[in-house]
Amino acid sequence: MSMIVAENVTKRFGDYVVLDNLSLKIEEGEFVSIMGESGSGKSTFLSVISGAAKCDEGKVFLCGKDLSALNEKELAVMRRTELGFVYQFFNLIPTLSVEENVLLPIYLRKDNVKKQKEYMMEVMERMRISHLLNRYPDKLSGGEQQRVAIARSVLYKPKVLMLDEPTGNLDSRAREDIMDLLVELNAKDKITIVQVTHSMETAVRGTRIVHMIDGRLEEE
Repeated sequence: MSMIVAENVTKRFGDYVVLDNLSLKIEEGEFVSIMGESGSGKSTFLSVISGAAKCDEGKVFLCGKDLSALNEKELAVMRRTELGFVYQFFNLIPTLSVEENVLLPIYLRKDNVKKQKEYMMEVMERMRISHLLNRYPDKLSGGEQQRVAIARSVLYKPKVLMLDEPTGNLDSRAREDIMDLLVELNAKDKITIVQVTHSMETAVRGTRIVHMIDGRLEEE
């Protein structure tokens, strides 16, 4: 099953073409690394295939759904239930503890928090952050903050996990640790993963590499 299909996607900012008539198909269970220099369009492409931004031309299908046919409410629900997203700068809420940050999607979905806590602890143990439950983000290392962000994104078992430079702010040891976790999530949990990165060291941990150059894609 194709989890992501981009067909002839074009995205412009004014007269500047950021994504130039590109197409890409990502199958269920793949771990795809999209490589490119800053300004190549890779983060914009991630925004488009996640439904966070609209393309000017072309079509995007995510988990079998045509994103252009969904309204804002339907897109929001889809992003909360079928898609996990992890950012380079972690996006943790500083006034919330680790536990509260991880449980945030559950609160937003108005799920039974008590019912979800057992699975939350399982996830946090796998991420090696169960001992950090009551700490706040400013007391965590960069690697710990990114593990919290990943735990939050996989708590509701998304079909697809997208990551925007997930190791860009980490040292080499933390970077390896995070990539080991992502490989495990892909292999054991069968989560389809798409990451954008400028690092070949990070890209090769996936199962497939695609290069973005000036808004166009080239397979390796």
